[in-house]
Amino acid sequence: MIDYFLLIFRILVFPGFTFLVLLTLFCDWMERKIEARLQNRVGPMVAGPGGILQPLADLIKLLTKEDITPRAAKKTIFTFAPLAAFTIMIFALCFIPIDGASVLTVNGTIGGFNGDLIIILAFATVANFLLFLAGWASCNPYGTIGSARVLTQFLGYDIPLFLIALTPAFIAGSLQIANIALFQSIHVLPFILLAPWAFVLFIITMQAELEKDPFDVPHSESELVGGLETEFTGAKLAFLHLTRDVQIVFGSALVVELFLGGPYGPVFFGASWFWYTLWFVLKLLVVVTISEYITVVFARFRIDQVLSGNWRILLPAALLSLMLTVALVNWVYHPLGV
Repeated sequence: MIDYFLLIFRILVFPGFTFLVLLTLFCDWMERKIEARLQNRVGPMVAGPGGILQPLADLIKLLTKEDITPRAAKKTIFTFAPLAAFTIMIFALCFIPIDGASVLTVNGTIGGFNGDLIIILAFATVANFLLFLAGWASCNPYGTIGSARVLTQFLGYDIPLFLIALTPAFIAGSLQIANIALFQSIHVLPFILLAPWAFVLFIITMQAELEKDPFDVPHSESELVGGLETEFTGAKLAFLHLTRDVQIVFGSALVVELFLGGPYGPVFFGASWFWYTLWFVLKLLVVVTISEYITVVFARFRIDQVLSGNWRILLPAALLSLMLTVALVNWVYHPLGV
């Protein structure tokens, strides 16, 4: 019975739904502040100390706004696709070890299962497809073009993303996220040092997968007004924004688990889960900062540059990265006892 209530607590409160939503809103605030500072602006500063409550205020505002559905829209898909995409991304995050174990475990183990890395990447793909359906169902020209770009982009960049994610999995000899992070902790050697080329490629590919500048062609305001979000209002728009923010946290969390040693770090005193959570959040914020810096510094590519860059540069680079890793693991790392 105690395990049952503990599981409910982990799913609903910490490190589950409530914690993940609050972490998402905090990362949103941090992104706004970083972007503002790099553009010589102040950023959010009214709601809460330093404007830290601004993302929450914006979310509440959208949830209380009038919810309008266009007459020509495919109403069922238009209504439920944003919520379904948000739900899937939150569920995918539940497989990420945050306090030393995944959300869906209570028996003291690290949780997860062999192959969960592939499963959560597939969940991310399904969430992107639901966002495409949301824009397509609006029957708005701008929304249709934006959703078509989403579909084209994520289908292309999913391939190198999967290939690059296999690099740390091959070094650790496991497709289980928790085992990959634990391997780095045991050997005190994060994979960013063993495969720095894969880390750089993963950051670039993640940037494209998250549709952040310089790959933000589905939301190019000068061309498509609001892109796939053009016809959305109220709660549906809130869930679209929240889904995009959760995707950023998800992508950053993957970088932490695959290349930065996961939640593991020095435990100075007290409960280990507190320090593991602290190290995870700190590493996550570093990755979010890197991603936002790239977003602000680089100008948006054209759609043809985004597509050709994937097939001509990133995909061959991902294949070379995997082959180089296989060679190093077999001929260098394993003979050295790594």
